[in-house]
Amino acid sequence: MQDVLVATVIHDLKNELGILSGSLSTMVQNAAGTAMEAEARHSHAIAAKLSQNLISFLTLYRANDRALAVRPTDHNPEDFIRDLIAQIVLAADAPRVAAEFTEPVAPFWFYDAYLVQMAIEAAIQNAVRFARSTVTLSARMREGFLVFVVEDDGPGLGAEGAPSTGLGTILCSAIAAAHKNGIRSGKVVLDNRPDAGAVFEMWLP
Repeated sequence: MQDVLVATVIHDLKNELGILSGSLSTMVQNAAGTAMEAEARHSHAIAAKLSQNLISFLTLYRANDRALAVRPTDHNPEDFIRDLIAQIVLAADAPRVAAEFTEPVAPFWFYDAYLVQMAIEAAIQNAVRFARSTVTLSARMREGFLVFVVEDDGPGLGAEGAPSTGLGTILCSAIAAAHKNGIRSGKVVLDNRPDAGAVFEMWLP
């Protein structure tokens, strides 16, 4: 019964995303040359990205009752961050997303780049909703883990209107935990910055 329910939900999501994408495409055409054109194109790009992620996820990955299957390959963390930021689609008036490399990290690390990118993009999009001016993406080495960090200068966790910690965080945690090295597993940590703002950390063993 669980498999049938999951398949039904996924089918409905795909259909609804298709309808939304079509509606936004029409909106882009109708808004051509007006002040709403940029916003319409931004919304359409987000819907297209969501649809692409869902289809790619269903095609390339499978989940069982306990864990998500990952396909780790070696990547340079700094290059990964630069490439990820270059692909992000943001509204013209959104806070900027910047890379920050203040600490040395391993020249390469083994992880599933597609899944990790999906998780970090979700964290970035959430941070952009609440940041006042800047969202920073960095990588650090901690206790033998590679840690990807997303920080914002918004109100922080626990504040009114603070970043949500619902389904997006559950997905990110599942992706992190699916990465294993011996007895160690990945994890996600959420916290506040000392000088205001929220911090999202993805630890990969």
